[in-house]
Amino acid sequence: MNSRSSLRGKYLLFVFFFILIALGACSSGESYKKPEIELKKVRITQIYSEAVALEGILEIYNPNDLSSRFSGYRYQLDLEGQRLLTGESSQPFEIPAQKTFFITIPAHIRFQDLLALSKKDLFNRNLIYCLSGTIFLDSWMGQLSLPFLFEGTINLSDYLREETRQLLQGF
Repeated sequence: MNSRSSLRGKYLLFVFFFILIALGACSSGESYKKPEIELKKVRITQIYSEAVALEGILEIYNPNDLSSRFSGYRYQLDLEGQRLLTGESSQPFEIPAQKTFFITIPAHIRFQDLLALSKKDLFNRNLIYCLSGTIFLDSWMGQLSLPFLFEGTINLSDYLREETRQLLQGF
């Protein structure tokens, strides 16, 4: 029985040293840095008779020496302080080490929904938007959530004037 406890003690000692070596190896290198998420722009891509098509372009930079894999993202768009739409993508993507990846988030907003938000003149002022969400990073610890939040303004009348100008130049 004494040899059994001696063997058990040696085994525990081996496991203990293995864990110490593994922890030392993990902490000796540079630590993992969170990817940097930035909203490059929100723009109106088209105006239809019944809706406005918008897109937000997110830039994600991977500052690490290893590639990062993502399992998708979820987002919501608020306009004038009220939730206008939500969406998500479960399309995985990977960002190589020290590289940038762009995500285009599309949105179609019906004029009927815009008018329901506010009875004020929507075409002669800046509209305040908030684009927020979460990008899901796959890691050895499981799926990590990386939140993002961007606020700004968009002016529908400025866009309509520019579209009209471009249309008239084409004739």
